[in-house]
Amino acid sequence: MTCEQDRSRPTTSLLGRARAVRPRFDQGRWAETVFIGAVGAVSAFTLSAGLLAAGARVMARLPLVPQQGMRGRPDLPVRAVHTDRVHLEATSESARDGYLALRQSGGTVHVRLGPVQGRPTPTTVARPLLAADTAEPLQVAKAAVNGFFWAGTPTTAHGLETEEVEVDSPVGSMPAWLVRPEESAGSVPGQADTWAILIHGHGSMRGEALRVIPLLHRLGLTSLTITYRNDTGAPDSADRMYHLGADEWEDTEAAIDFALAHGARRIVLMGWSMGGGIALRASVRSAHRDRVVALVLDSPAVDWQDILIYHATALKAPRPMRTLAMWMMTSPAGARMVQLHEALALDEMTPEHYADHLIHPTQLFHALDDATVPPGPSRRLAALRPDVVEFVPFEGASHTREWNRDPVRYERQLADFLGRVLGLEHEVDALQLPVRDPASAALEDSIGLRL
Repeated sequence: MTCEQDRSRPTTSLLGRARAVRPRFDQGRWAETVFIGAVGAVSAFTLSAGLLAAGARVMARLPLVPQQGMRGRPDLPVRAVHTDRVHLEATSESARDGYLALRQSGGTVHVRLGPVQGRPTPTTVARPLLAADTAEPLQVAKAAVNGFFWAGTPTTAHGLETEEVEVDSPVGSMPAWLVRPEESAGSVPGQADTWAILIHGHGSMRGEALRVIPLLHRLGLTSLTITYRNDTGAPDSADRMYHLGADEWEDTEAAIDFALAHGARRIVLMGWSMGGGIALRASVRSAHRDRVVALVLDSPAVDWQDILIYHATALKAPRPMRTLAMWMMTSPAGARMVQLHEALALDEMTPEHYADHLIHPTQLFHALDDATVPPGPSRRLAALRPDVVEFVPFEGASHTREWNRDPVRYERQLADFLGRVLGLEHEVDALQLPVRDPASAALEDSIGLRL
């Protein structure tokens, strides 16, 4: 054997070993890579599914958790205060035409402002100062907008004698304001046995009704402004969650029972936003449908699925998340995931369902600029039942602010409708509207609380 042969033999052997080892090494790395990739994919999918479920749960719970404490926070900067006008930072709220009121220090300060009268600077709007309901003056600081316009109770806002009563509902006693007509104060005689039951909106308060109580009082109606479960001052539901009207209508039914037990012969149901949806549901489910003579709905929640999808889309929530959130709200298994004690019958709260069951004359106001409850379902209900639904659109108004946009037109439409239904056309024709001038001087005991 030569030296060259001796040197070449180990070389050949090493190359051979290298060739033999390399396939096994590459195959192992490939298997390891596949395994790591699979684990990563499963983890990503699990994380993705978890995030999807968590997002859907938050989305489903958001409209169900009472949030009264979040309402009315000071967020509108007051830039200047003059004896006859106020300059506000120009926002979508402050620059919108119509009437609004401002609160500061939780109601220690409350002023009523008229429609926009100019722009002192490119970033501010000027509104006339109509009246101050409190002794403390408005400050150059942030203020909360009071869309109810009036503050306090029917007594402190309008000088109307008000009884605090309790309505016994399936979950406990609910506080309510009872205002009876007074012929000595100009009320139409002979109508006191017609009761208007007034129902506020989602996360709102009884004060929402203060804009219409003077008109109802002048027409001679008895008004009962109610609360419902999970309201401030009212008992909680078993799960402490809103059911979007699916169960709250029972509290309106209790109010109808109360009215009938105290002399009511005819019932008018009026509701704002979710309160409008509650009124609708009560009108088709009540044991006293024959006593209900009319509905008045202001920016009502006619279709909760449409509302929820609208807001989820605005938040750019992916479709699977929206679908899962809806499942959580409407199925027994999903309801438990969001801590609801029962699934919500959202399929019974749609224009089609109400169109099939509605029997009462209905006046339906809706703000066309409503970014909270879009007007589409209201239009659809009116189109499906033009025989009973009178649709009254309001240009330039935001959610439940039709009265604020044009009090004269709002009260004229409402008075004419009730006049036809109740046989009061002659009395209605003689009305000077609005019944309570937005610029009325504050009463001696007026307050700035939003109740």
